[in-house]
Amino acid sequence: MKHFWYHLMRIYVKTGLFFLIKKITVHGRENIPKKGAIIFIGNHQNALIDAILIPTTTSRNIHFLARASAFKNNLANKILRSLNMIPVYRIRDGVHQMGKNFEVFEQCIEILQQKKAIQIFPEGEHHLQRKVLPFKKGFTRIIEGALKKYPELAIQIIPVGINYDSHLNFPCSTSIYYGKPILANRFFDFNKKTLNYHDILKSTSDELKKLTLHVNNDLEYETTIKILENNNIDYLNPIKGNEMIKNIKLLSKVQKIKTNHINWFYPLHLLAKINSIFPLIIWKYLKQNIKEVIFSHTFRFAVITTLFPLFYSLQAVVVYYFFNFRYALIYFTMSIVLSLITTKTSIVR
Repeated sequence: MKHFWYHLMRIYVKTGLFFLIKKITVHGRENIPKKGAIIFIGNHQNALIDAILIPTTTSRNIHFLARASAFKNNLANKILRSLNMIPVYRIRDGVHQMGKNFEVFEQCIEILQQKKAIQIFPEGEHHLQRKVLPFKKGFTRIIEGALKKYPELAIQIIPVGINYDSHLNFPCSTSIYYGKPILANRFFDFNKKTLNYHDILKSTSDELKKLTLHVNNDLEYETTIKILENNNIDYLNPIKGNEMIKNIKLLSKVQKIKTNHINWFYPLHLLAKINSIFPLIIWKYLKQNIKEVIFSHTFRFAVITTLFPLFYSLQAVVVYYFFNFRYALIYFTMSIVLSLITTKTSIVR
């Protein structure tokens, strides 16, 4: 029953992403082992959206760590745990809560022992910069604990580069690059008195930097981004993007002249907005009250998967009341099609 619920919600989430994101392109899916213990290691530039993109673009049943504050409500706690989410505690949750992370680590160890998959964002925080931040050691300690307890267990690390053409605008497109497996066991020699996590952290981080754009010069970050954009950087292609960074001195620094493209679907976009006026008003209010802009797509996803279908359903009921079921069905279908056209044909500026 639990697996059925997980897969049902997975379909629901995939549907929501289909209406949120213009295009999702997946590369390297063949690199994901179909069996065995796996830790997916991803970059973290788009809050909840990062977390749900990996489980919805692989066939593996994934458990993933989420901020403990999301589990405070009893109902939310039950729902999130039923979706394989595990709360992880940070200092901001209270120093007295940090001890609970030992239980979290033990839970992760048992998941790996069962040859299942875990998803972790080792940067330890989400951010809007097009770079990979230094890794925290949490995932290495989970691996260490698992290998000490189960020495024969093989654990594969799969680096996952998640790339967006826009972090905040709707509708964005994304590309996901699954890297080749890294056998974690080779980094741990328990015959040594002390373990050095440096090699596994560096190896994993280096592989991830190949799968997403990595602007590593903090002092000239904004300048580098401007030069890349002046030279028509494709944020969805990190391979070419990182090559451009290597040759940044050879790129043109002349300001690119922006051209306005005519979107012939605009009349349909306008019709979709008129048809969705009340959900859009509510979304506009919510958007103004988002404290961290990085959560924009997270809130937008929540609105798309709840408020819009609810509103269309209510309007369909009204149509049914005044006319008949056939017209209500036509209206509801039209609303969904207009929303889909808006997502897939709008131009991100």
